[in-house]
Amino acid sequence: MAAPKLSRLFIALASAFAVLTGIARAEDDAILVLDASGSMWGQVNGEAKITIAKRVLGKAIADFPAERQLGLIAYGHRREGDCTDIEELAPLGADRAAISAAVAKLNPKGKTPMSDAVKLAAEKLQYTQNKATVILISDGIETCEPDPCGVAAALEKAGADLTVHVIGFDISEENEKAQLRCIAENTGGVFVPASNADELTKALQTTVIETKAAPATNLYLRATELEGGPVIDEGLVWTVRPAAGGEPVLSQDNAGRVDATVSPGTYDVEVTRPSDGLKGEAKGVVLAANAQKTVTIALEFPVSATIAAEPAASGVAGAMIKVRWTGPNRRGDFISIAAKGSQDSAYDGYAYTRVGNPAELRLPVTAGQYEVRYVLGQPYKVLARIDYLVTPAVATMSAPETAVAGSEVAIEFTGPPAGSGDYITIAKPDDQDTAYLSYAYTRLGSPAKLRAPLEPGEYEFRFVQNNTKVLARQKVTVTAAEAAVSAPSEAGAGDTVKVEFSGPPAGSGDYITVTKPDAPAEKYNDYAYTRNGSPAELRMPLEPGDYEIRFIQGGSKILARQSIKVNAAAASVSAKTSAVAGETVSVTFTGPAGGSGDFITITEPDAPDNKYMSYAYTRNGSPAKIRMPLDPGTYEIRFVQANEKVLARQAITVTAATATLSAPAQAAAGSTISVTFTGPPSGSGDYIAIAEMGSDDLRYINYAYTSNGSPASLRMPTTPGDYELRFIQGNEKLLARRAIKVVAQ
Repeated sequence: MAAPKLSRLFIALASAFAVLTGIARAEDDAILVLDASGSMWGQVNGEAKITIAKRVLGKAIADFPAERQLGLIAYGHRREGDCTDIEELAPLGADRAAISAAVAKLNPKGKTPMSDAVKLAAEKLQYTQNKATVILISDGIETCEPDPCGVAAALEKAGADLTVHVIGFDISEENEKAQLRCIAENTGGVFVPASNADELTKALQTTVIETKAAPATNLYLRATELEGGPVIDEGLVWTVRPAAGGEPVLSQDNAGRVDATVSPGTYDVEVTRPSDGLKGEAKGVVLAANAQKTVTIALEFPVSATIAAEPAASGVAGAMIKVRWTGPNRRGDFISIAAKGSQDSAYDGYAYTRVGNPAELRLPVTAGQYEVRYVLGQPYKVLARIDYLVTPAVATMSAPETAVAGSEVAIEFTGPPAGSGDYITIAKPDDQDTAYLSYAYTRLGSPAKLRAPLEPGEYEFRFVQNNTKVLARQKVTVTAAEAAVSAPSEAGAGDTVKVEFSGPPAGSGDYITVTKPDAPAEKYNDYAYTRNGSPAELRMPLEPGDYEIRFIQGGSKILARQSIKVNAAAASVSAKTSAVAGETVSVTFTGPAGGSGDFITITEPDAPDNKYMSYAYTRNGSPAKIRMPLDPGTYEIRFVQANEKVLARQAITVTAATATLSAPAQAAAGSTISVTFTGPPSGSGDYIAIAEMGSDDLRYINYAYTSNGSPASLRMPTTPGDYELRFIQGNEKLLARRAIKVVAQ
């Protein structure tokens, strides 16, 4: 089993600190959170930001002090548009090579779930119980749901001692800097901007120096539980005295890690843990002038474990077994199975003891002699082992000897209990054992249903265990699929045509379409899935020309085709040549049968074909009712097909609309008055209003729609003052106004 992986981001910070300042002392546990969202493909001085980050972090990782415990979390590197794309790539304690390899493989793709990534890092550090440091490197702001400032504040409130330091890489917008700075400030961290590779390196150094500035020390004392085990953080008594004898130069009670200044010389170091009486010492520790020295003392104590498997002694390859255990159950302890005689670090499967007792373990798929082991995680050590025989797994399959290309085939099977990665598949006989075309997991039960390949030929069904081993296989001949299509030989552009068809049973990706004769098999215009039955209804392209109707199988193979000629569509529109702004005009039209996106509209003469103002779908019949624009000018009535092609047009002049208002010069506050008006034919959004004198044109206090007729009944404001009556057209244009004084009753 691989050792836990180190946090990349914090490694980068600490490593850069070591490289640039020569200081290599142990720090608090920390996790680096690295932005691998799609924006990291952006360039700085002609080089992708992710490339710069990989190079800077890679060098930092190589030189990072061995004493430091780090972890790495990345986000946005696996899926596009997924706010859950957050992954712990290296838990605390991983080796440097694994961290460097993980950084090198990052491939930015997705969104920026920054807040949840920082929260995950804090949780991994058990921030509610321990002092925790998170280092965030990001080139952008949060693009998912949580508010980063709020999340940071909540984490700080719940944490024992949480600090988040933030490096903003290539960020120029002040609002983006402010969001990142807020995360740092809400947790007592620092925000450092970096605009290129050199500044990124310096930012790593600055973050560490400003937040982790080491006192002038030359002796660092650490104690671990067992050789190579975890560092003890509390409850220790340390004593440092000259090796030649004399009074101690340093004594600390109830301590964990100790950093101290001691004069040059030779010393004996002793450590005791009173809670259990464990003791350790280091004799003759030499401290040179202006040097640094780390002394690590292992507190040794007996550790033991026992294991018992169910079923005992042997099991079928790939089956799950239960392993009952006793042992220390320390962080990182696990139960594993490995080939007998293999190194203690080898494994074929494992389960952490923290998950429960008994542990559930999947047996290897290869039969043979193995050992089940209890492994101490820190330090890595096998505490107990028992021999275990893995017997061969047996499987059978029963399926038809022939199948039509693209058809669904049922395969009856028997085999070992289904495990993750066990499936039935179809592949070429000479393909590798792990190759597959279509597949079905065995956990879904027998029979498995597979789709036969689209290309005829010789194949074989396989029972594959754990995605590695073929337990059974059966040959199958795939024969060519046949299909036919029948449609009119001609149609109008945009017409909907019925296509009769026959073919193999409908499968995923089988459809009828229309396209150019020389188009690739994957190219299509309108289409209809064959599963919806014959006849299929297709809308013809808008451009006239020669096309063909196709039966496409599996989204890629043409089974049948028929030529069809698409003729130009004809249409006409007829309306009066002049109208008042806002007037509703009747437009008579002819054209092809109404299809999706076919409409009559009015717009500017030079507007794009799909531009529209007021419109009416042609499917609702002729004449269409179209409201004129509110601004006078020259316009064009159009017949638009499929929201993209103009089939007919007619010019129309829109003249300015006028209106008048007649009402008393004054009225009592809160009273209702009659307002006589004239204006254009009433349309949607036309109303008479009263508003404060000098307010915006569309502001109002009370109103009455013109559609209710003249005079309009309008209630006056309750506050005396100078007001204005207004005629508003289309809820956007003021046509007339008249002052009115509202007086107290």
